[in-house]
Amino acid sequence: MKKFAINEFYEFVSEPKTVRPGVQIVVQHAELPVVENELSVSLWLKLKSHASDYTIIFHKGNESSGSDRTPGLYLVPNTSKLHARFSGNWNSNVGIVEIGDGLLLNQKYHLTYTLSDPEKRLDFYINGEWVAFYSIENVKMHKVKFNDGPLYIGRFYHEGFNGEISNFRYFNWRLSAEEAMKNYLNSRPFN
Repeated sequence: MKKFAINEFYEFVSEPKTVRPGVQIVVQHAELPVVENELSVSLWLKLKSHASDYTIIFHKGNESSGSDRTPGLYLVPNTSKLHARFSGNWNSNVGIVEIGDGLLLNQKYHLTYTLSDPEKRLDFYINGEWVAFYSIENVKMHKVKFNDGPLYIGRFYHEGFNGEISNFRYFNWRLSAEEAMKNYLNSRPFN
């Protein structure tokens, strides 16, 4: 019997939604498309202020210690540089430490996070353009550790961000560079 994978995505927040540091949106694991060994997350984001501590854009996992964080996207204190993370079987906190110069306030950004265990890489796109990647070096031994915890948008074990989101999409496959650009061009930025 042959098994077929079905590419699915779900859009949790379509219209613009204001998110404050104490706000938490929780999506249960059962509500997400089934992930085998790849996933992608995309969203429009507009920040209203920087924070003095790490802030959470999204984090999937149960533990407040952060040992499950696949996928995870955070903002670096004061600069709002993007901090894209995941958990592996060798380390619970790996990925891209800082992406770019930081997000500007009141500027709209389309963010795309893609992760693949077969390809052993995390890629990140801003406004459809590839801007950073992390590559697993020990490809025989190291694996991405996916989890069945909830997906948190905003507050989890740290405060969430202060801003607006829309078109928050969760995919059960790794978007290619062409798909990331199409997703950016075909999603609706908020006003």
